[in-house]
Amino acid sequence: LWTGLNRIGWHVFMLPASAYHGAIMVGGFLGTLIGIEKIIPLKKPMLFAIPLSSALSVLLFVFDQPFLATSLLILASLGLIIVFVYYLKRERSLIYTLMVVGAGHWLVGNVMLLTKSYPLAFPWWVGFILFLILSERLELMKFLPISKSKKVLFVTFIILFVAGVVVSFHGIGNIISGISLVCVSIWLLRNDLIGITIRKSGLQKFIAISLLCGYTALLVVGIFLITFSNEWLAYDAIVHTFFIGFVFSMIFAHGPIILPAVLGLNSKPFNKIFYLWVLLLHSSWLLRVFSDAFIELTLRRISGTISAIAMLAYFVTLALLTLHHPNKKSDKSHITV
Repeated sequence: LWTGLNRIGWHVFMLPASAYHGAIMVGGFLGTLIGIEKIIPLKKPMLFAIPLSSALSVLLFVFDQPFLATSLLILASLGLIIVFVYYLKRERSLIYTLMVVGAGHWLVGNVMLLTKSYPLAFPWWVGFILFLILSERLELMKFLPISKSKKVLFVTFIILFVAGVVVSFHGIGNIISGISLVCVSIWLLRNDLIGITIRKSGLQKFIAISLLCGYTALLVVGIFLITFSNEWLAYDAIVHTFFIGFVFSMIFAHGPIILPAVLGLNSKPFNKIFYLWVLLLHSSWLLRVFSDAFIELTLRRISGTISAIAMLAYFVTLALLTLHHPNKKSDKSHITV
């Protein structure tokens, strides 16, 4: 968040790492989070070297060692591929196949980063997070009465995204991948659990609303990819609509489930103040898109500040609520994002 604020124009205590903000967020933060969540159920301590590698990359970026930091991210992504292949061998399913493909996207994106080209790495990183989230949503939906034809259609939409990235993401591939994201988001809005859980109360309702906001942001990303050409800051709007609007909305939705599970607790902390942080989160990327479109750099800096406040406030609130719940141990053999 600090490097992000520096990049957006708040030049306070500048760090060399500000130039590597994207790699820190995708690899150092999200890659580490996903690695920990997937390794804990396997109960093999040596596998923690994978998220440790991605976490240590942040320190190397801070000390302006991008080659070594990116090399650690490449090792972490290779390790995550191995973990998902293990899961796939243990249980042959579409869900774990998508996870393997997603980790493969992370590997390719990290290799692309060695060329010092973030725009080249970006679509592969999007694929990494997208495939992981979609595979988890499919796992949660496996007990719903979704027909085989609908699932085939969903997989087709996902494959379309890969085709767009491979063909030429910053050319005609933009349109192909954009169509994919529009179709995927509409499919999720129609078939996910939100239609059921949004009628409930408490944490379930909060999760449903966060998912709804996230899927809507994903739809907007798809539209942007199809319609935006090479306007200045269009890339910025697309990147942050995806990672703030979609990815962090999904993190907000499942944080009350993931954090206690990782810590071995049975509690699922919730407070209505979570809604305030979600409101700030989505207001921030909407303001960012507006400021990018009209080149309002002051508003753009403000949007970044709002994003940082929303994220920090959410995680602090979640941590405090989790600590105030009874320390009851749970079975960590299955944790779902």
